[in-house]
Amino acid sequence: MDIEDVLQLKGYIQDFYAWDDTINLFAVKFNEKYNVYPNILLASDDTYKKIDLYAQKKPDMLIAPDGKNIYSTDEPYEGISQFVTVDYILDCCFDFDLTLGNFTLIFDEEPDFDGEPEPVPVEEKGKIYQFKKSA
Repeated sequence: MDIEDVLQLKGYIQDFYAWDDTINLFAVKFNEKYNVYPNILLASDDTYKKIDLYAQKKPDMLIAPDGKNIYSTDEPYEGISQFVTVDYILDCCFDFDLTLGNFTLIFDEEPDFDGEPEPVPVEEKGKIYQFKKSA
């Protein structure tokens, strides 16, 4: 999905073992190109399912809505809603037109998507699950 009048950069996750490094690499490229970090990550449902699968292999980086690690909380894990680093936070949203591994990073100060199909946040019952990326 191309959204007019927003900054965007397309990327591809070739190795899902390093999905977080790939997204971070593209976020840094985005910052170098536009002088601002992206705030939205668009990907397909299949891509998020695979990201969730591999994210659980790094459980110390998965934070539940109550601020605790997902394995030390009573909250059930329902998938990542945000990708968090020291420099930026990406809200995870769906773009059903993207194929497995493809993603788009976007910076939009006031996302309303003016007539475009609005991406659906990956949230259940207002819960936000974060993947905290270390440097």
